[in-house]
Amino acid sequence: MTDTTLAAANLRIVHDKRRNMARFLEAIEEAAARHADVLVLPEVGLQGYADFAFATGSPEAAEQKQYYFREAETIPGPATELIAEAARRHNMFIQLGLAERALHGNAIYNSTALIGPEGIAGVFRKIHNQFEFPYFLPGDDTHVVATPFGMVAMIICYDLCFPELIRSYALRGAECILMSNAWPMKGHDRADDYHGWAMDLAARANAFFNQCWLVISNHCEKGAYSQKLDYYGGSQIVDPFGKVVAYAADEECVLTHTADLQQTVLTSRTEGFFGLNLLQDRRPEHYAALVDQGYRRAGAQ
Repeated sequence: MTDTTLAAANLRIVHDKRRNMARFLEAIEEAAARHADVLVLPEVGLQGYADFAFATGSPEAAEQKQYYFREAETIPGPATELIAEAARRHNMFIQLGLAERALHGNAIYNSTALIGPEGIAGVFRKIHNQFEFPYFLPGDDTHVVATPFGMVAMIICYDLCFPELIRSYALRGAECILMSNAWPMKGHDRADDYHGWAMDLAARANAFFNQCWLVISNHCEKGAYSQKLDYYGGSQIVDPFGKVVAYAADEECVLTHTADLQQTVLTSRTEGFFGLNLLQDRRPEHYAALVDQGYRRAGAQ
């Protein structure tokens, strides 16, 4: 087993692909200077995230939809090719968040592409995006990707709130979860913001319960959408013990952490929490309610 350097970018994103890509390339160079093996970039970081303050059907909402249809890209496409070139040059894996155009251009997804030295290693389309339905179609596929530094899986933002998804990844061998994020604040004070506190809590809990690594890259811009909204920042790396080992507040930066990922996972499952392996000790025969879809029924027929 060998050491791996994880990296996450805490960035201010705008609705301008060229500016965002230029900032990504700078972040990649910064991560490479620290010998990063994998770098995570924010959710829809290529085009910028949507303003959901506009009511569906309003002129502003329509303009935003048109923006995504104009600016979304296929995977592979121009942006993934630029990132792939950088990944080859630095022997790095890079997770890019973008609005993805479906093959024939009739649907837009909130997606991430994991791009390595040999090209695209995996694609994930946000599963839990019910509140994004005016703009993005939900995804259906979940994959665990083999990399030289271990098995990884991808999530996007709200997916963090559904521990069933991350547990399913861990059960399929994922040792590290890569999360691209656009997590906003409820207010404007990081010191007392419930939405931000919830993200930090969910991050630690998911890493702890699955005894795996979690790498989060978030937006950190302030005064987005005409000074109405601040993003939380809080990009972080959480180890399999549930400890935050690298953290950024609302400053633009690239944070890194170096460890033997697989050995740390093994140690967490054999020595950490009373020496208990939380995956081994599951009792799935008692969890049928987790996959019972009866709750969707409107009532007796």
